[in-house]
Amino acid sequence: MIVLTNVHARPLRALSLSWTRGVFAVIGAPLDGTSALLSVIAGATSPKRGTATIDGRAADRMRTSVAHVPLEAPLPEALRVDEVCDLAIELRGDPKKTAAERLALLGLEALAKRKVKTLSPGEARAVAIAIAATSAAKVIAIEEPLAWLEPTAPSRVVEVLRARAASGTPIVVTTSSVRDATRIADELAVLTQGVLTPLPPALAHVGPAGARLRVIVPSPSEGAPAPAALVGALAAEAAIASVETHVFATPTPDAKPASAIVVSGKELVALASAVNRAIAQTGVVVEAIESAVLPLDAIRAALVAPRGPALPSLPPAAPPASLPPPGSVPPQGSAPPPAPGGAA
Repeated sequence: MIVLTNVHARPLRALSLSWTRGVFAVIGAPLDGTSALLSVIAGATSPKRGTATIDGRAADRMRTSVAHVPLEAPLPEALRVDEVCDLAIELRGDPKKTAAERLALLGLEALAKRKVKTLSPGEARAVAIAIAATSAAKVIAIEEPLAWLEPTAPSRVVEVLRARAASGTPIVVTTSSVRDATRIADELAVLTQGVLTPLPPALAHVGPAGARLRVIVPSPSEGAPAPAALVGALAAEAAIASVETHVFATPTPDAKPASAIVVSGKELVALASAVNRAIAQTGVVVEAIESAVLPLDAIRAALVAPRGPALPSLPPAAPPASLPPPGSVPPQGSAPPPAPGGAA
């Protein structure tokens, strides 16, 4: 269990949270204190004031119990990847698995005999995340878990971390991407200039103006229905209030641009049903459908608005794992109040 009480550690200000199980995502930038927060949890930084504990013991005495993956993974450059895996067993008492078994979790077996110094930043991060996910650590703390990943797909990392969290390990991630946070987390918070504020998921996923979905349509093959057919069908749906289209370049220069169709409406479920009907009606090939998210600046503005939108309360985790309820720990200093109804 992670417990931070009234922690002051530049730039963190009177920060308090507790987390026992699942994935907790903190949205913000390093200047807001995201890197400092993970460093405190990992025991690498001691608070100037307040306390940080892991399973009831001071975090700085539990460093081998925390698998910490900063943005730039600090792997020993003189070693091979398989030697780093073996070193982790000695330092943390990790399960005695072969390097290939640990790396296979993210499909990285081919990197086992590579020298760390030959790895790209993305490969090094993927290796560090694989080692953390297969470790005996009681807590996992990762900065930007879905950034710079190569050759591992972010979706695979999400699956791996979600599985580890389901086994009972508390995981804290920090990211500047609202979309990444909503993909991976059970509960959310925003860190702004060192102050932590609970984020109701409805505000992140839907926003004060209603629900939005983004439909990714690849360039059609010859003879296949064009994206314009889907746009027309979507516009005819009563549950859809607006339809926007965007064209973006594909990874390969010789491929035709793909399209993103963004639809909005009052109800997320009704919106999703309308999108599915339009897709079935037109037969247009769709690559992905994802919930649109508000930009971080818009979320921050909504959180401090004096008369923010009424939002549903954050459902409790099972078992309970959340930011502490009011009065259970010292207050959040000068933290802005969350939107009405929001709780974590």
